[in-house]
Amino acid sequence: MKTNFLILFCIVFFSCAKNEKKETPVKESPIEVTVVPAQTEAAEDKLIFTVQIAALKKANETLTKLENINIFKEDALYKYRVGAFETYKESRVKRIQLIKNYKGAFVQALLNDTPISITKALQY
Repeated sequence: MKTNFLILFCIVFFSCAKNEKKETPVKESPIEVTVVPAQTEAAEDKLIFTVQIAALKKANETLTKLENINIFKEDALYKYRVGAFETYKESRVKRIQLIKNYKGAFVQALLNDTPISITKALQY
């Protein structure tokens, strides 16, 4: 009986000893911290108004040759916009001039070259 108990004890002891995992110390590497100075919104945000005359799937050479044309590639469209005005009123005047030749022309507000709604732009 003592022999059976000794054999059972050895089996349990060695099986438990194999499952123990040895922990190796982890070397800590120094952490680099970069501090970026905070900027005010007024310094980095640029709001402009422009008149968009077309949004096409393929580039258009005729529109590309227009004076003061800016071409933006957004999603799968080439967007053709004329002018860069500081005020909504200036862009409306330009839109009225362009609407004769470009029936779908509309004023587009851009905040840091990203389109935003006119309502949001006028509150800005």
